[in-house]
Amino acid sequence: MQKYLELMNIKLKEVISQIHGVSGIKMIKAIIEGNRDKEYLLSLCDQRIRKNKPELILKALEANYNDTYLFILEQNMKAWNIIKRKCR
Repeated sequence: MQKYLELMNIKLKEVISQIHGVSGIKMIKAIIEGNRDKEYLLSLCDQRIRKNKPELILKALEANYNDTYLFILEQNMKAWNIIKRKCR
């Protein structure tokens, strides 16, 4: 997933500790669902992130969305969910 975020210039890895954490997954799911509003995506983050890094998150979300990359990002999210369920 990180690769396709980076290809769209979404730099979440640089501003949150884990893109596979709760905040990262919420934002990625919202992006896959078509949400592009940076303020909305920021609102999905944990309160500590919103308090300490709002400007950094907003800057990291300045993206060049691409339909192909979004499709592959969605496929990667589905695969990650399958692997996560099997590893429980």
